[in-house]
Amino acid sequence: MRTSFERKLWLGIIILSMVTLISQCAWFRGDIVTPDLIKPSPVDGYDQLSTRIYYPKGIREQGIEGVIKIKAKISQTGVVLETRIDEPLHPELDKIAVNAIQRTMFYPATKDGEPLEVWISIPIVFALRDWQAKSSPFSSFEMLVYPNASYKSFKVQMLGKIKPEEDLPLRFELLLPLNAEKTWANSSNGSIKTERARDENGEWLIFQINEGQFDVGFNYEPIIGQDAQNFKYQLMLNHALPTWELAMIYGDQQVGFDQTPDRVSHEEDGSMRFSYDLERLEAYESRYLTLSLVK
Repeated sequence: MRTSFERKLWLGIIILSMVTLISQCAWFRGDIVTPDLIKPSPVDGYDQLSTRIYYPKGIREQGIEGVIKIKAKISQTGVVLETRIDEPLHPELDKIAVNAIQRTMFYPATKDGEPLEVWISIPIVFALRDWQAKSSPFSSFEMLVYPNASYKSFKVQMLGKIKPEEDLPLRFELLLPLNAEKTWANSSNGSIKTERARDENGEWLIFQINEGQFDVGFNYEPIIGQDAQNFKYQLMLNHALPTWELAMIYGDQQVGFDQTPDRVSHEEDGSMRFSYDLERLEAYESRYLTLSLVK
Protein backbone atom coordinates (compact mmCIF):
# COMPACT_ATOMS: atom_id res chain seq x y z
CA MET A 1 0.00 0.00 0.00
CA ARG A 2 1.45 3.35 -1.04
CA THR A 3 2.21 5.92 1.59
CA SER A 4 0.86 9.49 1.42
CA PHE A 5 4.35 10.63 0.36
CA GLU A 6 4.46 8.14 -2.55
CA ARG A 7 1.01 9.19 -3.75
CA LYS A 8 2.05 12.84 -3.72
CA LEU A 9 5.27 11.97 -5.54
CA TRP A 10 3.45 10.06 -8.29
CA LEU A 11 0.86 12.83 -8.60
CA GLY A 12 3.67 15.34 -9.05
CA ILE A 13 5.32 13.20 -11.72
CA ILE A 14 2.01 12.86 -13.61
CA ILE A 15 1.35 16.64 -13.49
CA LEU A 16 4.91 17.39 -14.64
CA SER A 17 4.55 14.93 -17.53
CA MET A 18 1.26 16.49 -18.62
CA VAL A 19 2.72 20.00 -18.53
CA THR A 20 5.70 18.82 -20.60
CA LEU A 21 3.45 17.11 -23.14
CA ILE A 22 1.22 20.19 -23.50
CA SER A 23 4.22 22.47 -23.95
CA GLN A 24 5.64 20.18 -26.63
CA CYS A 25 2.32 20.23 -28.50
CA ALA A 26 1.62 23.95 -28.01
CA TRP A 27 3.14 24.96 -31.35
CA PHE A 28 0.27 23.17 -33.08
CA ARG A 29 -1.95 25.89 -31.62
CA GLY A 30 0.38 28.55 -32.95
CA ASP A 31 2.39 29.24 -29.79
CA ILE A 32 6.15 28.84 -30.16
CA VAL A 33 7.67 27.75 -26.86
CA THR A 34 10.91 26.08 -27.96
CA PRO A 35 13.65 28.21 -26.35
CA ASP A 36 16.17 27.84 -29.20
CA LEU A 37 13.65 28.58 -31.97
CA ILE A 38 13.62 32.09 -33.47
CA LYS A 39 10.09 33.24 -34.23
CA PRO A 40 9.03 34.59 -37.64
CA SER A 41 8.81 38.38 -38.01
CA PRO A 42 7.58 40.69 -40.81
CA VAL A 43 10.30 41.58 -43.30
CA ASP A 44 9.66 45.31 -42.83
CA GLY A 45 8.76 45.05 -39.15
CA TYR A 46 5.42 45.16 -37.35
CA ASP A 47 5.22 48.93 -37.88
CA GLN A 48 5.05 48.34 -41.64
CA LEU A 49 2.44 45.63 -41.11
CA SER A 50 0.33 48.13 -39.16
CA THR A 51 0.24 50.46 -42.19
CA ARG A 52 -1.75 47.77 -44.04
CA ILE A 53 -4.48 47.99 -41.41
CA TYR A 54 -7.25 50.53 -42.00
CA TYR A 55 -10.23 51.47 -39.88
CA PRO A 56 -13.32 52.15 -42.04
CA LYS A 57 -15.33 55.26 -41.24
CA GLY A 58 -18.61 53.36 -40.92
CA ILE A 59 -17.09 51.00 -38.33
CA ARG A 60 -15.60 53.88 -36.35
CA GLU A 61 -18.93 55.70 -36.29
CA GLN A 62 -20.50 52.61 -34.68
CA GLY A 63 -17.91 52.79 -31.90
CA ILE A 64 -16.60 49.29 -32.60
CA GLU A 65 -13.11 48.61 -31.24
CA GLY A 66 -11.13 45.76 -29.72
CA VAL A 67 -8.52 43.09 -30.47
CA ILE A 68 -8.52 40.41 -33.16
CA LYS A 69 -6.25 37.43 -32.57
CA ILE A 70 -5.10 35.69 -35.73
CA LYS A 71 -3.02 32.56 -36.18
CA ALA A 72 -0.83 32.47 -39.29
CA LYS A 73 1.14 29.55 -40.70
CA ILE A 74 4.47 30.87 -42.01
CA SER A 75 6.34 28.74 -44.55
CA GLN A 76 10.05 28.01 -44.65
CA THR A 77 10.39 30.84 -47.19
CA GLY A 78 8.38 33.37 -45.15
CA VAL A 79 5.11 33.14 -47.10
CA VAL A 80 1.79 33.13 -45.23
CA LEU A 81 0.27 29.76 -46.14
CA GLU A 82 -2.84 29.80 -43.99
CA THR A 83 -4.65 32.01 -41.50
CA ARG A 84 -7.39 31.46 -38.97
CA ILE A 85 -9.14 33.81 -36.58
CA ASP A 86 -8.98 32.73 -32.94
CA GLU A 87 -10.80 35.76 -31.52
CA PRO A 88 -12.99 37.67 -34.01
CA LEU A 89 -14.23 41.23 -33.52
CA HIS A 90 -16.34 42.30 -36.53
CA PRO A 91 -16.64 40.62 -39.95
CA GLU A 92 -15.25 43.60 -41.89
CA LEU A 93 -12.43 44.28 -39.41
CA ASP A 94 -11.62 40.56 -39.28
CA LYS A 95 -11.21 40.52 -43.07
CA ILE A 96 -9.05 43.67 -43.03
CA ALA A 97 -6.72 42.16 -40.43
CA VAL A 98 -6.43 38.81 -42.20
CA ASN A 99 -5.81 40.46 -45.58
CA ALA A 100 -3.05 42.64 -44.13
CA ILE A 101 -1.26 39.58 -42.79
CA GLN A 102 -1.72 37.67 -46.06
CA ARG A 103 0.00 40.52 -47.96
CA THR A 104 3.00 40.46 -45.59
CA MET A 105 6.26 38.61 -46.18
CA PHE A 106 7.99 37.22 -43.08
CA TYR A 107 11.45 36.19 -42.09
CA PRO A 108 10.83 32.48 -41.45
CA ALA A 109 11.28 30.78 -38.12
CA THR A 110 14.65 29.13 -37.65
CA LYS A 111 16.07 26.52 -35.33
CA ASP A 112 19.82 25.92 -35.33
CA GLY A 113 19.97 28.08 -38.44
CA GLU A 114 17.47 25.94 -40.37
CA PRO A 115 14.14 27.47 -41.50
CA LEU A 116 10.96 25.89 -40.17
CA GLU A 117 7.27 26.06 -41.02
CA VAL A 118 5.38 27.19 -37.91
CA TRP A 119 2.22 28.84 -36.67
CA ILE A 120 2.40 32.19 -34.88
CA SER A 121 -0.21 34.28 -33.09
CA ILE A 122 -0.65 37.94 -34.12
CA PRO A 123 -2.95 40.34 -32.22
CA ILE A 124 -4.39 43.22 -34.27
CA VAL A 125 -5.72 46.14 -32.21
CA PHE A 126 -8.44 48.55 -33.34
CA ALA A 127 -8.62 51.45 -30.87
CA LEU A 128 -10.71 54.56 -31.45
CA ARG A 129 -8.54 56.79 -29.29
CA ASP A 130 -5.42 55.79 -31.26
CA TRP A 131 -6.95 56.34 -34.69
CA GLN A 132 -5.81 59.37 -36.66
CA ALA A 133 -6.93 60.43 -40.10
CA LYS A 134 -4.14 60.19 -42.66
CA SER A 135 -3.73 63.15 -44.95
CA SER A 136 -3.09 62.47 -48.61
CA PRO A 137 0.58 62.50 -49.70
CA PHE A 138 -0.59 63.59 -53.18
CA SER A 139 -0.71 67.12 -54.49
CA SER A 140 -2.66 65.66 -57.44
CA PHE A 141 -3.87 62.28 -58.63
CA GLU A 142 -5.59 61.34 -61.87
CA MET A 143 -6.69 58.17 -63.63
CA LEU A 144 -6.67 58.18 -67.41
CA VAL A 145 -8.53 55.49 -69.40
CA TYR A 146 -7.78 54.97 -73.10
CA PRO A 147 -10.24 52.63 -74.88
CA ASN A 148 -9.35 51.10 -78.23
CA ALA A 149 -11.54 51.65 -81.27
CA SER A 150 -13.70 48.58 -80.59
CA TYR A 151 -14.13 49.38 -76.84
CA LYS A 152 -12.99 45.82 -76.07
CA SER A 153 -9.83 46.79 -74.23
CA PHE A 154 -8.65 49.76 -72.19
CA LYS A 155 -5.28 51.13 -71.18
CA VAL A 156 -5.52 52.43 -67.61
CA GLN A 157 -2.90 54.91 -66.42
CA MET A 158 -2.61 56.58 -63.00
CA LEU A 159 -0.46 59.67 -62.48
CA GLY A 160 0.45 60.77 -58.98
CA LYS A 161 2.38 63.83 -57.82
CA ILE A 162 3.68 63.78 -54.25
CA LYS A 163 3.71 66.83 -51.98
CA PRO A 164 7.24 68.30 -51.65
CA GLU A 165 7.17 67.98 -47.85
CA GLU A 166 6.53 64.22 -47.88
CA ASP A 167 9.28 61.90 -46.65
CA LEU A 168 10.40 59.43 -49.29
CA PRO A 169 10.44 56.58 -50.11
CA LEU A 170 6.73 55.74 -50.07
CA ARG A 171 5.33 52.23 -50.45
CA PHE A 172 2.24 51.79 -52.63
CA GLU A 173 -0.28 48.96 -52.83
CA LEU A 174 -2.75 49.06 -55.73
CA LEU A 175 -5.54 46.49 -56.15
CA LEU A 176 -5.62 45.08 -59.68
CA PRO A 177 -8.78 43.93 -61.46
CA LEU A 178 -9.04 40.20 -62.14
CA ASN A 179 -8.54 40.82 -65.86
CA ALA A 180 -5.53 43.15 -65.61
CA GLU A 181 -2.64 42.52 -68.00
CA LYS A 182 0.78 44.07 -68.69
CA THR A 183 1.14 46.10 -65.51
CA TRP A 184 3.84 48.77 -65.22
CA ALA A 185 5.20 51.40 -62.86
CA ASN A 186 7.53 54.24 -63.87
CA SER A 187 9.13 57.34 -62.46
CA SER A 188 11.05 60.10 -64.24
CA ASN A 189 14.18 57.97 -63.79
CA GLY A 190 12.71 54.93 -65.53
CA SER A 191 10.83 51.80 -64.55
CA ILE A 192 10.15 50.94 -60.90
CA LYS A 193 10.51 47.42 -59.53
CA THR A 194 7.11 45.92 -58.69
CA GLU A 195 5.95 42.96 -56.62
CA ARG A 196 2.68 41.06 -56.38
CA ALA A 197 0.74 39.98 -53.30
CA ARG A 198 -2.64 38.32 -52.95
CA ASP A 199 -5.38 38.41 -50.34
CA GLU A 200 -9.15 37.87 -50.25
CA ASN A 201 -9.73 41.04 -52.31
CA GLY A 202 -7.50 39.86 -55.14
CA GLU A 203 -4.01 40.62 -56.43
CA TRP A 204 -2.11 43.75 -55.45
CA LEU A 205 0.61 45.57 -57.38
CA ILE A 206 3.23 46.77 -54.88
CA PHE A 207 6.00 49.27 -55.57
CA GLN A 208 8.08 51.93 -53.86
CA ILE A 209 8.87 55.41 -55.13
CA ASN A 210 11.87 57.56 -54.28
CA GLU A 211 10.91 60.77 -56.07
CA GLY A 212 8.03 63.18 -56.42
CA GLN A 213 5.87 61.58 -59.10
CA PHE A 214 5.02 58.26 -60.70
CA ASP A 215 3.08 56.65 -63.52
CA VAL A 216 1.50 53.24 -62.95
CA GLY A 217 -1.08 51.24 -64.83
CA PHE A 218 -2.33 48.13 -66.56
CA ASN A 219 -4.22 46.92 -69.62
CA TYR A 220 -7.84 46.03 -68.94
CA GLU A 221 -10.16 43.77 -70.90
CA PRO A 222 -13.82 43.41 -69.88
CA ILE A 223 -14.69 39.94 -68.64
CA ILE A 224 -16.26 37.74 -71.31
CA GLY A 225 -20.02 37.95 -71.09
CA GLN A 226 -20.06 41.50 -69.75
CA ASP A 227 -20.87 44.56 -71.82
CA ALA A 228 -17.63 45.40 -73.63
CA GLN A 229 -18.61 49.09 -73.62
CA ASN A 230 -18.31 49.30 -69.83
CA PHE A 231 -15.19 50.12 -67.87
CA LYS A 232 -15.54 48.82 -64.32
CA TYR A 233 -12.80 48.84 -61.71
CA GLN A 234 -12.64 48.61 -57.92
CA LEU A 235 -10.00 51.12 -56.86
CA MET A 236 -8.19 50.50 -53.59
CA LEU A 237 -4.94 52.25 -52.71
CA ASN A 238 -2.99 52.29 -49.46
CA HIS A 239 -2.80 56.10 -49.40
CA ALA A 240 -5.55 58.65 -49.06
CA LEU A 241 -6.44 60.52 -52.24
CA PRO A 242 -7.24 64.23 -52.59
CA THR A 243 -10.12 65.35 -54.78
CA TRP A 244 -9.05 63.65 -57.98
CA GLU A 245 -9.91 63.19 -61.63
CA LEU A 246 -10.99 60.27 -63.80
CA ALA A 247 -10.82 60.90 -67.55
CA MET A 248 -11.74 58.90 -70.65
CA ILE A 249 -9.59 59.85 -73.65
CA TYR A 250 -10.69 59.00 -77.21
CA GLY A 251 -9.44 59.34 -80.73
CA ASP A 252 -11.90 60.34 -83.43
CA GLN A 253 -14.73 58.00 -82.34
CA GLN A 254 -18.16 59.49 -81.81
CA VAL A 255 -19.06 58.46 -78.28
CA GLY A 256 -21.21 59.50 -75.38
CA PHE A 257 -21.68 58.48 -71.74
CA ASP A 258 -24.66 57.71 -69.59
CA GLN A 259 -22.94 59.84 -66.89
CA THR A 260 -22.54 63.49 -67.88
CA PRO A 261 -18.84 64.46 -67.59
CA ASP A 262 -17.78 67.48 -65.55
CA ARG A 263 -15.55 68.73 -68.39
CA VAL A 264 -14.93 68.03 -72.07
CA SER A 265 -11.71 69.21 -73.67
CA HIS A 266 -9.47 68.66 -76.71
CA GLU A 267 -6.01 67.14 -76.29
CA GLU A 268 -2.99 68.33 -78.26
CA ASP A 269 -3.04 65.16 -80.35
CA GLY A 270 -6.63 65.82 -81.44
CA SER A 271 -8.29 63.33 -79.09
CA MET A 272 -11.19 64.19 -76.78
CA ARG A 273 -10.98 64.14 -72.99
CA PHE A 274 -14.11 63.53 -70.90
CA SER A 275 -13.32 64.28 -67.24
CA TYR A 276 -15.05 63.47 -63.96
CA ASP A 277 -14.19 65.00 -60.59
CA LEU A 278 -14.20 62.49 -57.71
CA GLU A 279 -14.14 63.09 -53.98
CA ARG A 280 -11.22 62.27 -51.71
CA LEU A 281 -10.71 58.72 -50.44
CA GLU A 282 -9.26 57.41 -47.20
CA ALA A 283 -6.49 54.84 -47.30
CA TYR A 284 -7.75 51.52 -48.75
CA GLU A 285 -11.26 52.91 -49.11
CA SER A 286 -12.99 50.98 -51.88
CA ARG A 287 -14.40 52.86 -54.86
CA TYR A 288 -16.10 51.08 -57.76
CA LEU A 289 -15.56 53.05 -60.94
CA THR A 290 -17.98 52.36 -63.77
CA LEU A 291 -18.34 54.29 -67.01
CA SER A 292 -20.91 53.10 -69.54
CA LEU A 293 -20.31 54.19 -73.13
CA VAL A 294 -23.11 55.06 -75.53
CA LYS A 295 -22.38 54.65 -79.25
